Amino acid sequence: MDASAPRIRRIIVLVACFAASGCEDREQRIDPTITAGLTSASGTSGAPGTSAADDGGDDGMLLDVGESSGGNTAGDGTCGCTNVMDGIYVLNTDPPSVWFFDPPANTFTQIGALSCPAPPGFTANSMAIDREGNAWINYYEVTSQTGKMFKAPLWALDQCEELPYVNPNQSWWLLGMGYAVTDPQSSCDELFVYRSDRYLEYPNFSPGGSQLGRYDDVAHVIDVIGDAAYPVAELTGTGDGRLFGFAAVSQGTAKLVEFDKDTAAEKASQNLSIDITNAFAFAFWGGDVYLFTETSPLSGVSKVTRLDYDGNEGGGLSTYNPNTGIHIAGAGVSTCASFQPPG
Repeated sequence: MDASAPRIRRIIVLVACFAASGCEDREQRIDPTITAGLTSASGTSGAPGTSAADDGGDDGMLLDVGESSGGNTAGDGTCGCTNVMDGIYVLNTDPPSVWFFDPPANTFTQIGALSCPAPPGFTANSMAIDREGNAWINYYEVTSQTGKMFKAPLWALDQCEELPYVNPNQSWWLLGMGYAVTDPQSSCDELFVYRSDRYLEYPNFSPGGSQLGRYDDVAHVIDVIGDAAYPVAELTGTGDGRLFGFAAVSQGTAKLVEFDKDTAAEKASQNLSIDITNAFAFAFWGGDVYLFTETSPLSGVSKVTRLDYDGNEGGGLSTYNPNTGIHIAGAGVSTCASFQPPG
């Protein structure tokens, strides 16, 4: 989720504004065309165009999801995994592009540039990844408080298409987004969204919360699930049916929240001593939570903080990558991806 452009406008014009079990077949998990022309950035240097694989290490392409890690693909047999890799996809804002983050190798690899037909003035804000290898992307324009939805195949990002979504009554224009399977035994997932319009208030949030909803990808409307306690949140889900939010509480304070997907009730939460900054995102992978925030507000570059959620390395937060070299506003992980620790 991105607030950097609106924050700059606020300074200039004094307007307060916001910027699974494994996949069925190894060859299905990634279309061969995805790998053409990839460029890599080291997970520690933050220098795009260099490769962390040059020393013979991991090349960042984790294709084997593993039968005990990802979402169930047996189920009803209708929601298999195709064209997705076992890791985290991130949305870089300038220029708009999609990158693949390999958590074990701590590397970022550019998948390609986005060519979404967004009107002038619209900014890429948030992203989710489905089981078929598509990126779902929310764009926004702050003056009109208008939001748009786009969909692009990861293997052909230049084929980005606008979806017929119209945000109602100048609400649901800034979205936190994430897929989660419908239940632990299911092979199918749904796109959950969080109404994050109140990011307009950052960093001084007034009291009150917002709402959790589902995006109906047939009617292209949002079905409201219920009220939630936090003004702004990004979402991520897992292949075993959990839905998490990286939720703002106040400046410098956030929470990791597990939501009930049917009621929006808070099932559990954990305090995070971290600021959402002007661009933030996160994803759950391999038993841990990876949080993407700016190195400092308006720095234009992101860092990675890891929460040892499963506690197998002592628990707690740690800086995993101090400088990614890119500006991350969205992150998506398919429900096919590993949600248990690797190995």
